[in-house]
Amino acid sequence: MNDQTTPAAPPVPVLPAARRQALRHHLVNEIHRPARRSRRALLLVPAGVLAVVLAGGVVAYSLAPVSAPLVVTVAQGDHGAATLLLQRMAAAATGEPGPSPSGGEYLYVKSRVAYSEVGNGPARLQPVHEREIWIPLFHRGDGQVRQPFYDVPLIGAIPSTRKLPDMTPNAQAVDLPADPDELLAKLYERHTGQGYDPDSAVFTAIGDILRESLVPPQIRSALYRAAAKIPDVEVVRGVTDAAGRPGIAVAHTDQSWRHEWIFDERTYDYLGERSYLVQDTVDGPAGTVLGMSAVTQRAVVPDLGARPKH
Repeated sequence: MNDQTTPAAPPVPVLPAARRQALRHHLVNEIHRPARRSRRALLLVPAGVLAVVLAGGVVAYSLAPVSAPLVVTVAQGDHGAATLLLQRMAAAATGEPGPSPSGGEYLYVKSRVAYSEVGNGPARLQPVHEREIWIPLFHRGDGQVRQPFYDVPLIGAIPSTRKLPDMTPNAQAVDLPADPDELLAKLYERHTGQGYDPDSAVFTAIGDILRESLVPPQIRSALYRAAAKIPDVEVVRGVTDAAGRPGIAVAHTDQSWRHEWIFDERTYDYLGERSYLVQDTVDGPAGTVLGMSAVTQRAVVPDLGARPKH
């Protein structure tokens, strides 16, 4: 990373378009790099926002308000329970009605999110804030995201709506085989050999699909069955999402950090995600939260920028 006093645009890696739904993993991997940052750099940027950043050719540095690190208890994961839970979730998903995209052209997702910053001390979590994103359903085109942005040289959160040019449509993002073995092989093919741990990259890619896509039941079932085959996937109990809702997590640990998908323990509805350190590092003690989210609304809307009526 750049060690100059004045923030400069670091080099942006060239990634294939298929990775746009999982670009967040690139910045997550920055946690493991030994080089320290001269200023606090925003991590865990969602895929849609990072698409805008990449389109502009820069990665913005954050001058967010000072916030205290958030540290949670690192619970013991249960490897043996993961396959059983994911198989139950897959069976439940198969019996659910499919999504109805009729009457709309965009997928709308509203979330509560918080991202971490690292550099010059322990990681600190920004305040939890609302995020809205509009994703084209059927055809590649412009999307939109609205959330507070932290931009240099301004200090503080600036409520902002930004265009997301040339987005991968939802239909293409979920165009996956219904056979879990074939699906998993396709994901490993996409995400192997790009400088990331393949298991972690595939786990992250599945999580990105679950978070901000409209997924048919048979594909969601296949995603759960495929996730059960990823090495070292585990279950973590007693977790909460960014909205404070309790749940059960399917998790994967990569080196010093753990990434969780959080579900309602009774209905298996997807709630959100959480990432945190599982070991003491220069970015903080074990349990330091690096990012969290909670999906609070998902709907199909007719126009870019439109919100659901209910």
